[in-house]
Amino acid sequence: MMRSKGFMRSLMIFALIFTVVAGPGSSRLMAASAGSFVEAIGGKVLAAARAGSVSQFRSVLGRHAALSTIANYSLGPYRKKMPSGMKQQYYRLVSKHISQVFARHSGKLRGTGLTVLSEREKGRSAIVKTRIKGGSGTVTWRLIKAGSSYKVFDVNVQGVWLAGIQKTDFVSVLRKNNGDFNALIAYLKK
Repeated sequence: MMRSKGFMRSLMIFALIFTVVAGPGSSRLMAASAGSFVEAIGGKVLAAARAGSVSQFRSVLGRHAALSTIANYSLGPYRKKMPSGMKQQYYRLVSKHISQVFARHSGKLRGTGLTVLSEREKGRSAIVKTRIKGGSGTVTWRLIKAGSSYKVFDVNVQGVWLAGIQKTDFVSVLRKNNGDFNALIAYLKK
């Protein structure tokens, strides 16, 4: 089924908003349940969205996002082919790219917090289903254990796992350019 560019862009906005994790300064989240973790992190992201500043989004991402994990996953089969000298630049550009898109579309985010509808933990992972307070729709979070806390691995909005969308975009750029990472770097600099 073909999806419109506007729909896909909206899904990417949600992906960028909710692809966050607890950082070292979030000690009160360290022993929290998966649901409590998602509520606290979601509140921080919604607060950053209300401010609408690129620098604030970069700060939130820098402290709370698993940027290298997100960036590596987004390369798909090209991950092992990335020149080691490009990794740090690539990670910085992914952070910048996500922050800019998030800031551009933050006005579209309506909500004051998250309500946990259900949570299911299994081994080193958890699935948490939430509803946006003051907004509409549900968001399902896929978490993985990271020490005594969690990290968000993926988010599902309207039936679509969002990390897959970013991966599709990045792999498409690489495929169209015969695996040339300079093309992906140029794409991220736009």
